Amino acid sequence: LERARYFGSSKLSLQRLVFVNELVDCAHEIGYEATVTHLLPLVKQLAGDAEVLVRQSLVGHFGGLAGFLIQSDPERGYQKVVDDVLPVVSMLLTEKASEVRQGAADALTTLASHLRSGERGDQVLMTVIAMSHNNDDEDARGTAVQLLNSLAEALGRDLCQQFVGVGLIALCEDPAFRVRKATASSFAEVAKVVDDDYVLRRLLPAFGGLVHDAHWGVRKSAAESLVGLAMSLKKEVRMEQFVPMMNDLLKDSSRWVRMSALQQLGYFIAAHEDGKKVPEGLLTQYVEIIEQSKANPDAADISYHCAYTFAAVTSTMGADRWETLQAPFSSLCRDMGSLCRDTQLKTRKSMAASMHIVAQTLGCELTEQEVLPQFE
Repeated sequence: LERARYFGSSKLSLQRLVFVNELVDCAHEIGYEATVTHLLPLVKQLAGDAEVLVRQSLVGHFGGLAGFLIQSDPERGYQKVVDDVLPVVSMLLTEKASEVRQGAADALTTLASHLRSGERGDQVLMTVIAMSHNNDDEDARGTAVQLLNSLAEALGRDLCQQFVGVGLIALCEDPAFRVRKATASSFAEVAKVVDDDYVLRRLLPAFGGLVHDAHWGVRKSAAESLVGLAMSLKKEVRMEQFVPMMNDLLKDSSRWVRMSALQQLGYFIAAHEDGKKVPEGLLTQYVEIIEQSKANPDAADISYHCAYTFAAVTSTMGADRWETLQAPFSSLCRDMGSLCRDTQLKTRKSMAASMHIVAQTLGCELTEQEVLPQFE
């Protein structure tokens, strides 16, 4: 205890950092009462430390500290977390140093899992909502977007439909493109929690606005997030709304948006889970990009994603559509510029690791004709 008190209030930042890194272990060693009496005041003091590294390290230990307090005394310890730890985390959410702010956001998500439903709404959610309304701090709004998504499961359906979804929809209209870009990637977890009807009525129109946003960076983020959002819905209603969005992204005026959409195309086709519902144009375009990627050195990432999704696309389309996929599969495995001989190890590994799925889809006869020769 004496060592902890000395290091925690030391003028040397390195010693203060040592205290922070030993905080939770020290709490377990000295017990609940001594932690509350001696360590918590030091924690509050160090939350305003002049050294960014000390503050950054401190936020990473709040989850462990909260767990110790609650386990040691479920009632008093819980109240200490609410009264003492949570306000410190909330304060650090507005830090200018991005490392500290991100750590505080992660800590708040962890703390929410320790809290009862009342405090999750009154303390955690209201803090995030207030940040999302801070018109003078773009960083605070960006952090709020991230938290609305990461806290969705802990907050539950009712709070998500009443507050979180409404907050996300409002942030889709934020004047800062970085906030809108963050919002585009923050729908999936919320969509998993709320009803499908809520997603279709409220969230999808807002997400569609981001697909057609004026800034290419926002549209690129939407392209990268579209499949995750689609997968949050039941497969019966999954694709009707998303096919037009994917088509628009594939034809986007920005090369970077188109590239991101092409990378996601295989995942998108596989997400249908029913080959009969896959538009012919999407499958044709998928086959074409496999061929085009071999001749384009700038398409290295697309080659990898094609290889990674080929088995899933084959499984979705079924053996009946093998004729369409046969040519790209054969060329993938035979041509010197093919994915199976790609310069990227991860691309070759993806093809090798998924051959068995292709074989399961095709059956014995086609496997002997098409798949087995490729192992040579």
